[in-house]
Amino acid sequence: MNIDKIVLDRRRLLKASAVLGATSALGLSACSKPVEIAAPTLQGVAGKDGNIIAPWTNWSGNQYSTPNERLIPKNSQELATMIKTTKQKIRLVGAGHSFSPLVPTNETQMSLAYFSGITDINKEKKQFSVAGNTFLASVGEELWKNDLSLENMPDINTQTFAGAIATSTHGTGMNYGSMSSTVQSMTLVNGLGEELVCNKDSDADLFNAARNNIGTLGAVTNLTLQAQDKYHLKETSWMMDLEAGLEQAESLRDSHRHFEFYALPYADYILAISLDKVAESELQATKAPTSDAYETFKSMSKLIDIVPFLRRFIINTAASTVGEEQRSGRNYEIFGNLRDIRFNEMEYSVPAEHGVACLREILATIKKQNINVIFPMEFRYIKADDVWLSPFYQRDSCAISCHNFHDKDYKKYFAAIEPIFLKYDGRPHWGKIHTLAAKEQRARYPKFDEFLRVREIMDPNNIFTNNHIDRVLGIS
Repeated sequence: MNIDKIVLDRRRLLKASAVLGATSALGLSACSKPVEIAAPTLQGVAGKDGNIIAPWTNWSGNQYSTPNERLIPKNSQELATMIKTTKQKIRLVGAGHSFSPLVPTNETQMSLAYFSGITDINKEKKQFSVAGNTFLASVGEELWKNDLSLENMPDINTQTFAGAIATSTHGTGMNYGSMSSTVQSMTLVNGLGEELVCNKDSDADLFNAARNNIGTLGAVTNLTLQAQDKYHLKETSWMMDLEAGLEQAESLRDSHRHFEFYALPYADYILAISLDKVAESELQATKAPTSDAYETFKSMSKLIDIVPFLRRFIINTAASTVGEEQRSGRNYEIFGNLRDIRFNEMEYSVPAEHGVACLREILATIKKQNINVIFPMEFRYIKADDVWLSPFYQRDSCAISCHNFHDKDYKKYFAAIEPIFLKYDGRPHWGKIHTLAAKEQRARYPKFDEFLRVREIMDPNNIFTNNHIDRVLGIS
């Protein structure tokens, strides 16, 4: 979610806030306020050596657990030994950017923190290999020095490669698939402590399952990915009329290397963002942001809590101040963005041709049910792939991401829009909030049972599971 790009004129917004805020003196501050979610107070538990093991929480704070053991193997041999000798279930943890309960466990939590860095670069094939716990943000400069770059990236680059691959993390662009689609080979240590290497020509079934594995096949220690020649990008962002933006979404998608937009609930605007290749000679100086997006949106949210009947006016007033902006540079500098606004997220991918219709219905539902949300919705296109549990399996897709602030209740909002996603044959992002169990997932993935067959071979003792995994895969 790239909310940093929505640069609002805080002076105009706060001036409006001062005027509208005066209405609180008339008793409007007594309007019902949304439920705010307090962070849980977690206590660590005593480990096998008697020392207290710190509790774990994910990035947004909506997932947490108290593991009774934390393992950090230093190499593949030590990793294999830990797996072979464990008497508990193991959940692997990376950067903690999943909003669904993929990681929580009260048994063993394992980090591959020592498995980090680029392990090989093949300039002839334009491929490179990385250890599983390598962060996306850390490879750009080294690849650049070797005249290479990733072909695409998500805008949150503080994820690990193994974690991003495990859930088919993606960027945007109709000619580009998820991170999983760029994987050429993988090395895993399975639930029996066996190290296996797979690619499309060697153990193709394992390869097709492993490229979206949700941490259930074993520990991914190394990956080889396809890269391309290095390139520069120019990003342009501009505000559009809502209806014009929805009508032009597909043509804008087809005329830019990357295109996405953000729909503002209750507003008459969308924020459009395009990225295109440019020559180094066309680079321009990047303008510094003119406001603090986090403070702006928080101020707007608090104001709307006081005068909810002015919500549309406030959002439209703020959105109308946004002008066109451009920035350019090396691709990895433009793709990645700082995340200083914590949120919880639901994302579904629907067939590309239904994306606009699905979003229209979501926006209408928010208005009809008067759902208290101002957080922008992200709208992106992704190319089809052949990864068994990828949301983009055998169909070009449109991913629609809905968010709310981490300290506000998202459940009513997500409960209202999830049936709309299902109506349009949506597939949930495995790492984001959804309610689907194995029965519903099986109906969406033609290779669901083939994945389960491979998973049983890789982890016959069900070491790499937890309650959520059991539910979404139907493991008994």
